[in-house]
Amino acid sequence: MSNSKPFGLFERMLAGRYLRARRQHGGVSLISVISVVAIALAVSALIIIMSVMNGFRETLLSRILGVNGHIYVDVRGLPMPEIDRIMREASEAPGVLHVTPLINEQALATVDGRAAGILVRGIPREQLESLPLVSESIRAGGTLSGFEGIEAPTVLVGDRLALSLGISEGSGISILAPQGASTPFGFTPRRKSFPVGGIFSVGMSEFDAILVYMPLEQAQILFGRGDSADVVEIRIDDPDRTRPVMMELRSRLGPELMLYDWRANSQGLADALVVERNVMRLIFMVVVAIAALNIVTGLILMVKLKSRDIAILRTMGATRGAVLRVFFMASASVGVIGLAVGLVLGIGFCLFIEPIQNGISALTGFDIFPGTVYSLESLPAKVEWMEVVIISFFTILLTFSATALTAWWASRLDPVEALRYE
Repeated sequence: MSNSKPFGLFERMLAGRYLRARRQHGGVSLISVISVVAIALAVSALIIIMSVMNGFRETLLSRILGVNGHIYVDVRGLPMPEIDRIMREASEAPGVLHVTPLINEQALATVDGRAAGILVRGIPREQLESLPLVSESIRAGGTLSGFEGIEAPTVLVGDRLALSLGISEGSGISILAPQGASTPFGFTPRRKSFPVGGIFSVGMSEFDAILVYMPLEQAQILFGRGDSADVVEIRIDDPDRTRPVMMELRSRLGPELMLYDWRANSQGLADALVVERNVMRLIFMVVVAIAALNIVTGLILMVKLKSRDIAILRTMGATRGAVLRVFFMASASVGVIGLAVGLVLGIGFCLFIEPIQNGISALTGFDIFPGTVYSLESLPAKVEWMEVVIISFFTILLTFSATALTAWWASRLDPVEALRYE
């Protein structure tokens, strides 16, 4: 026996036999099953939570960056020739994809006595067509044919805003601008009616409930901008690398212009998602650690129940290393099985999260992920395989470490001392 190979057939057979305890030692098998279930649930929960957080962040930022630009140049008060020069200089910068002038202004929309606060975005038609998240989400029956020029202009309205105002394609909407004209009778706001040319849905309630797209020329008239604009919106090929592009733009456009990126408008949200993601990872790693303690409990019970076997093995010539390896394999296999089951459950849940969400909603009778609360219409999940590798490595390291310590304690028992546990 002393000549048996480490982790050989005999040691593996003995470890498997110890896991399949006899009826009078059935507590060992029960604890092993509980350990497998606990680790599987902890690992699957960690994968699901992290995948949902990753998907939520990616989907939310894709919606935000699909509607908003990546870099902005404040051009309020500048004449149109100067704005044209800024746009030409910006379009020649490396990494820049689209450059467009915008007017962003808050206003009040009214329809048959109903009113809602809105954000009017004046934009040229050709630039609106370059926003697929908006232009390709226009409902059937909508059109961009009237979204240009001065004659018979139309506007595009978010679907949640259209629902709250009770309008559809072809309906009229009256927009009241806070900037007005001074008259002998006081300040008079500007009001103008527009036909609704289309209703869009970007899948984010914060935008669908307030945004109204309007031809740039009409926004200039409605808000008294003349031939100017509020900002020049710049889209680049990599939204995460705005700082190098901003440095290049500042050298081209001069230091007197104010530049800022999308993080200035959404920094709080982006930081909150990162913090929440890190905290949830830490919490569920602690849950995995707690689940791994069940393995230690089962191994201690196994050692006490198999103390006579340890004495016999040592008397027959088994080394301390052989005893350590037997008990290590017996308990480490519990962690490996639990990890494998947890990976299958967690990844499977993430891959089929939409039908699972729909099934739960159908069974319970209520929406478990309302878009009005979470800003998105469905629960997103993105499995990052490197994160899965890290979770697997952490679980293996934790379970193997806990198992190795207890198995080492079992291997230190001498034959006489081992009999005292009987």
